[in-house]
Amino acid sequence: VSSDNILTVLLKHLHQMSVYVACFNRTSKQALKRLISLWSTGEETVRVLAFLCILRITRNQQPALLDIVLKAMYLTYVKNCKFVSPTTWPGINFMRRSLVEMFSLDLNSSYHHVFLYIRQLAIHLRNAIVVQKVENRQAVYNWQFINSLHLW
Repeated sequence: VSSDNILTVLLKHLHQMSVYVACFNRTSKQALKRLISLWSTGEETVRVLAFLCILRITRNQQPALLDIVLKAMYLTYVKNCKFVSPTTWPGINFMRRSLVEMFSLDLNSSYHHVFLYIRQLAIHLRNAIVVQKVENRQAVYNWQFINSLHLW
């Protein structure tokens, strides 16, 4: 669906029916995959509605879906904050705030993800300091790294 108005209406209805979607594991995984895509690339209203649907489906099936959703949303966030401009900044801020809300659903489960991601950032930083190569420095001197640090 290409029209934002139609997407908005569909997402509003999906939000109301998300309790039923969450009952079917395969359907909810497919829906979450598409919703995460909309959360990261859509127009502002579409992004917000997609996030609300993600949140509701994940809350209903939290033990089964939370790890998958956290990983997919973080990787999508990192992928989408590669280029920062005044037009992309509000979207990046929204993704950051909503991602923090998702990680706060279950702190025990989130701890494992957060530990791995911060550790990965620390390894990149250490390599940039210890091994004085251009590619190691460029792994740290970019918007992806800065926005990932800003998230934590």
